[in-house]
Amino acid sequence: MKYLDRVRVLTADYEKHGIHKGDEGHIMNPEIRYGTFLFYREDPITLADDANASIKIQDLEVVESSGVTDEDILDALPLHNPEWGCKVEDGYILNLKGERLNKYAYNYTIPA
Repeated sequence: MKYLDRVRVLTADYEKHGIHKGDEGHIMNPEIRYGTFLFYREDPITLADDANASIKIQDLEVVESSGVTDEDILDALPLHNPEWGCKVEDGYILNLKGERLNKYAYNYTIPA
């Protein structure tokens, strides 16, 4: 799970932000902050920004990978710092150096 991936919200915990369980959108910020990604949902008709919120990693699942490269992510990170957490692979938060930054795995799977 990374920048610009299409993701689905797995819980109803974000309804105060207008985001409901099952809503799909994109990760719109390259870095992970406090175990969250910035989720962005657009209106399907106008394609305008409809809702956004910081959503916990464990409350998201990947619908479609964006194909964004590590170089693209690095270019989008503030200060181009490869030590910032920015990806989730095999359930772990990683930086661009490949270092695991959390002590426990999230329940995270990629759909087939």
